[in-house]
Amino acid sequence: MVRATAGVSAAEARSALRIVPRRRRTARLVAVVAAGVFIMMAGATAFQTQVARRQLELDRLDRAMTTATDQYDLLRRERAELRSPGRLIVEASALGMTAGLQSEFVALSPDVVATIQQSVGVSSTSQSVAEISEIDRLALVKSVVGAAP
Repeated sequence: MVRATAGVSAAEARSALRIVPRRRRTARLVAVVAAGVFIMMAGATAFQTQVARRQLELDRLDRAMTTATDQYDLLRRERAELRSPGRLIVEASALGMTAGLQSEFVALSPDVVATIQQSVGVSSTSQSVAEISEIDRLALVKSVVGAAP
């Protein structure tokens, strides 16, 4: 049993066709561009946050350095006042000391110099005592004699 279908005329079939404009993908393009801009702005915000945090740390270190410099200057002034000859004279007078009337230099014999050199480890191949600075010489002598005057 075959059924017969009604035929469609060619004029009716042609009129149903029409040209559809091509769909543009602007919505996807706008979404991609917006996502890219958002990511870039988030990155810029993170970068600026890091810069601000590091600047705060630099400011804190700068303040600490200024405070340390001020403290150093204060200690230098105090040291200068404590070592001033006028203050030393007043303190020595308070302890009953008087100024010496004469001074005398003590000449050391070469034997004493050689003994000191041996005890502190200065050999003939190293620096001679004359080449060592005054402060280093004093330290060498103090290390040998200890606290004794």
